Amino acid sequence: MDLRRFVQRQPLRAGILFQGALIPLALLLGVLLGIPVPGRFEWRVDALAMGVLATLPMLGLLALLAASGLRAYRALEAQVRDFLHTLFRDAPAGSVALLSLLAGFGEEMLLRGVLQGGLTEHLPVALAILLAAIVFGLAHYISGFYFLFATLIGIYLGMVYHVTGNLLVVAIAHALYDWLVIRIYLRSAP
Repeated sequence: MDLRRFVQRQPLRAGILFQGALIPLALLLGVLLGIPVPGRFEWRVDALAMGVLATLPMLGLLALLAASGLRAYRALEAQVRDFLHTLFRDAPAGSVALLSLLAGFGEEMLLRGVLQGGLTEHLPVALAILLAAIVFGLAHYISGFYFLFATLIGIYLGMVYHVTGNLLVVAIAHALYDWLVIRIYLRSAP
């Protein structure tokens, strides 16, 4: 079976494999570039709490957009909702949690840990955060509107990472945000 057919027939499995592959990719790039990605995780209870709290501004931004009635947001919301209903139709229990955790940890290890961490060694912090956020936005490109939204989220996560110095905080915030938003969209009508 070729890759395109695999993705079309088993999009959830393809998404899980892709997001899961980001973790070893980040670790490998970290080794090659001399960036100690595992050392940028501080496994503490207060970091978990900060990750949960860091989710709130992202949810607030999404709520503001939902309340705004912007046509671009409504179109994006319908597209994402339909995609998620297709992706998770007949999915086993725990699929949303697994995909959210893999995305939160894999994307943050790669984009904040490796990319932003590496750029910060050579560029001003603000520029490193912005460049990593733009890559984050491009990686989530569905539309111009979503690129802007994802880039703003990337800037926010980059600032949180810079302030805390802990990848666990942003990985938890990202994973929890994804899990909550996916669950909200799955509860709404397709």
